[in-house]
Amino acid sequence: MFKDNALLAQLKKNITEDLPKVEGRVKATDKSYGFLETDKGKSHFIAPPLMKNVLHGDIVSAVLRSEKNKTQAEPESLITPALTQFIGRVKQHNNKLFVTVDNTPQIKPIPAKGITGVQLTENDWVLATLTAHPLSSEQPKTFTAKIDQLIVAAQDSNAPWLVTIAKHNLAGANLPSAAPSEPSQWQIDDQNIERIDLCDQLFFTIDGEKTQDMDDAINIVPLANGHWQLTIAIADPSAYIAAGSEYDLIAQQRGYTHYLPGRNITMLPDSISHDICSLREGQKRPVMLCKMEITDRGILTDNVEFNSGWAISSHRLNYQQVANFIDQKPQDWQPDTALAAALTSLSDMAFSRACWRAKNTQLFDSQPDFRFEIGDNNQVTNIRVEHHNVAQQMVEESMLLANFSGAKLLRQHLDNGIFNTHPGIDPDKAAKAATVLKEHNFIYSKEHLLTVVGYCQLQRELVSRGAQGLGARLRKFQNYANISAAPMPHFGLGTEQYATWTSPIRKYGDLLNHRLIKSIIHSKYHADTVTEENAQQLKLQRDNQRLVERDIGNWLYVNYLSDCAESKQVFSATIFNINRAGFLAKLNDNGAVVFVPMSHIHPDRNACQCDSEAGTIKVDNEVRFKLKDQVNLIITQTNHEKRSITATIAETIS
Repeated sequence: MFKDNALLAQLKKNITEDLPKVEGRVKATDKSYGFLETDKGKSHFIAPPLMKNVLHGDIVSAVLRSEKNKTQAEPESLITPALTQFIGRVKQHNNKLFVTVDNTPQIKPIPAKGITGVQLTENDWVLATLTAHPLSSEQPKTFTAKIDQLIVAAQDSNAPWLVTIAKHNLAGANLPSAAPSEPSQWQIDDQNIERIDLCDQLFFTIDGEKTQDMDDAINIVPLANGHWQLTIAIADPSAYIAAGSEYDLIAQQRGYTHYLPGRNITMLPDSISHDICSLREGQKRPVMLCKMEITDRGILTDNVEFNSGWAISSHRLNYQQVANFIDQKPQDWQPDTALAAALTSLSDMAFSRACWRAKNTQLFDSQPDFRFEIGDNNQVTNIRVEHHNVAQQMVEESMLLANFSGAKLLRQHLDNGIFNTHPGIDPDKAAKAATVLKEHNFIYSKEHLLTVVGYCQLQRELVSRGAQGLGARLRKFQNYANISAAPMPHFGLGTEQYATWTSPIRKYGDLLNHRLIKSIIHSKYHADTVTEENAQQLKLQRDNQRLVERDIGNWLYVNYLSDCAESKQVFSATIFNINRAGFLAKLNDNGAVVFVPMSHIHPDRNACQCDSEAGTIKVDNEVRFKLKDQVNLIITQTNHEKRSITATIAETIS
């Protein structure tokens, strides 16, 4: 009889208004209850009936009600919903349509409205929008969603690629899923600049066996003074693609060629990246040229010359061919006399250059590449480990020299370009870094650490003393690499400026640098100044590319290793991250990232002490694991929904 009593309703309202209120984020659990977590670090219980009105991740305002010395939160209004538009999967129950939220099992299936004229089946991947929320001011007071788009059918083997790209595009990444469309024809437009002709000189390419977008060719000759003259010819798409043109804008929107597991998505149309501008064997191509002189001790001299030109690659070589020749391993292929002499000179130059860098800047650990081999139905048949060989080092040293020279040219003449930067130690953390180093008998002042010279000296000493674990720990004190429109130091490479221009058919920033270099060496050529907005867009695109590659890789790894939880196969792995929940490690055989929770490290959680800053896990006050340790692991679970892999220690700690 009190159901519609206005006085009672007003009384309830008054009581509620007198209760304390709090704002926070809803955290659902595997049970029916949840918690409201505030930015002050407090957590308030949410009872099961009230959890039906909120979603995991919602930011809400709630009243706090205390009964019997227990406080619980009662969500009353929505501040920021956890969902607006989202990736989900179709579910059907009792002839009704629902959609689940991808990678968020805490959110139960949401009733949904389908797409007119589109037949949806169980587990199809879709793009959906939340249309109603019980705490919103609009009716109905329940959760509902509408399906906007079918991304890919449930059984389509392209799901790892298409769903991942759709997820990142939902966050504004603007990622393509295919190469740009082809024009009717390409026409060269050089703005009347003159090109020198080097078609009679011996240039050659060294790339992967299946590479089609070959953008660099090398010529090297020994000089009478004992030095080497190294000339790098770089494919020149700026001869075909004018600033502001249709395909320039497409390249700008993409930023990079996306090298994804199992497939590539080019920045430019295939006809130009794989044919017209690719430095194919025996084909005359427009190129940008950088001629340098390197001493027998690996020093890059000031005798550097840039030109626009024409060149022909006389030989298409792959890394394995060249490595076998340099290492004198038997093979069917052997170079002719002139090419053999050039390859030997290139190897000698690269070795001298690496020695110089090892003494004056730093060398990086050679990390293997892991290549997915994709078979029928887009299934991973194998994961191939590729270790860097001498041929790759020869090419890398050559391109570094060209990029050092290009960066210096841009700084001297324009003080503008697309520069890759690495700021080294964070100034706010330098004092703490110096203290940590001193604890390990590395004596560096914070001022010295903030110089390029000091940073490189530290890296060399870490390597020479075998302190890889300390080196990994120090990464927490570093700033992130960046991209800038102005020259800034690159601490990692030990240089005051660094700009890449050697991959213009793969990177839009390199194409921009091409135009700027042309404007320096040709008075008739005009190039627009690049802006900080250009640089930050490229930084965002680069970060997105890496995230997409990682997410697709995680999906493929889970599929590939799904049977290992039953086989109990033992994998060797390297620990690279330690946190209070456990540690992350990379499997040495295939590159998969696995998580080992504390519960799999020791049965008594209280016996474990995790120090993420020191990069150690102690058991009964004894260090058992630290960064860079090699461990043997057994996979215990592959979670297809979260695309994650959990492992345990092969030898149980007692």
